[in-house]
Amino acid sequence: MNKYHNYKLKPTKRGASQGWPKQRSALPTRQPRENAIIRRKSSIEELKISPLFVRRVIAAAMAIRFVIITLIWFAIFITLLCNNEVPISSREGYCGQCPNNWIYYRNNCYHFFNERKNWNQSQASCLSQNSSLLKIYSHEDQDFLKLVKSYHWMGLVQTEANGSWEWEDGSTLSQDQLTVVEMQSGSCAVYGSSFKAYTENCSAQNTYICMKKAV
Repeated sequence: MNKYHNYKLKPTKRGASQGWPKQRSALPTRQPRENAIIRRKSSIEELKISPLFVRRVIAAAMAIRFVIITLIWFAIFITLLCNNEVPISSREGYCGQCPNNWIYYRNNCYHFFNERKNWNQSQASCLSQNSSLLKIYSHEDQDFLKLVKSYHWMGLVQTEANGSWEWEDGSTLSQDQLTVVEMQSGSCAVYGSSFKAYTENCSAQNTYICMKKAV
């Protein structure tokens, strides 16, 4: 005989794990994301370079580029001159038969000495090298001398007899050679620029220019 068991059903209470889901918790705050954005902005600001620094870098780069290009073109120009690939009028200023450290220009050799001497000492120095102090005899044939900026002794002195100016070889200065500018009392002259000579005391110390015919 089957026995029937009566089970008394008791309503179960919905516990914390079984009942309706709790109300969804509030969304996570945005604080971590905001902190990340702030850190990112800070990193970007650290990488920023001031406009003044950028301009200086660009200017320096352009200056270096200009110097390099100038040196390259100068080297090419000198090579062409010495290889007879340009007119003789231009080539004469660079390639010629002169001693070391002398400048060749239109059949003459020139040397600019940086040491300072008085006029007589400068003349003796030039004579020891088979040359004489600078003489101006033609604007056309010595046109590169117009670029000289400092003062140099030249072979021009004032005679005591009549006060005229003469070259070392005894020839008299002509008006078409250069202009003598009275600067101070003195019977010697220094060459300045643009074919102008300036009076100077012969005992003063100046640099000097020697010249001689090319071999």
